[in-house]
Amino acid sequence: MSEVRDSDQYESLIGEAGDRAIHRPTKGLVIETQRLILRAPKAEDAMAIVLLADNAAVARNLVGMPHPYRIEHAFEWIDEDPGEGGQKHLICLKGANGTATPIGAVTLDFRRGARIPTLGCWFGEVHWGRGFATEACHAVIDYAFLHQGHDKLSFTCRVTNQPGRRVIEKCGFQLAAQELGNARYQGAVVPVDRFQIERRTWESLRAWEPLRLHRRTEDEIGGLTTRGLAVAE
Repeated sequence: MSEVRDSDQYESLIGEAGDRAIHRPTKGLVIETQRLILRAPKAEDAMAIVLLADNAAVARNLVGMPHPYRIEHAFEWIDEDPGEGGQKHLICLKGANGTATPIGAVTLDFRRGARIPTLGCWFGEVHWGRGFATEACHAVIDYAFLHQGHDKLSFTCRVTNQPGRRVIEKCGFQLAAQELGNARYQGAVVPVDRFQIERRTWESLRAWEPLRLHRRTEDEIGGLTTRGLAVAE
């Protein structure tokens, strides 16, 4: 692993996105926030994902979540390629004893043939209402604009999903269109709202905690205490 200078290890990016938009690979990416670790899901995470996702309350307001959620659905998602310029993270809650417990998932991809990368996020019901969704989405959005070169992001939300709408509006997304989508839970076409955010809007509104960069391995990330982003060498 290469030597890290202090200026590289803790590089504040607020207000300087254009100057410091360094491309970094998706493979091996680990993003750390104040309370969360976002990492690639592994086969051994499948049962934990099922225990979180196999809940009607979780699936009801999501367009693409199947119910019941089986182990084969978890493996299908784990193996799924987010594509060039995409992200796929298992969201883990950092524990006081150095553990990291899976609590949800967040993705950025070109689902259903979308031309604009689409953000998606869900959590196990027991973890609702604690601000984790906003925290995870902030990190994914930052990485998308700062290091993946995206100019615009999209988010599709069922009109009944008021918590999801509040999260995405806090992230600076604005309503772009009202459409119809195929909901797997109901097996029917349902109304959805489509939100978008452009880079220039993100740059003008962004006021959350700065993303900081680390070159650390995935095994080392559990010992970090500051918000960071690690890329496996």
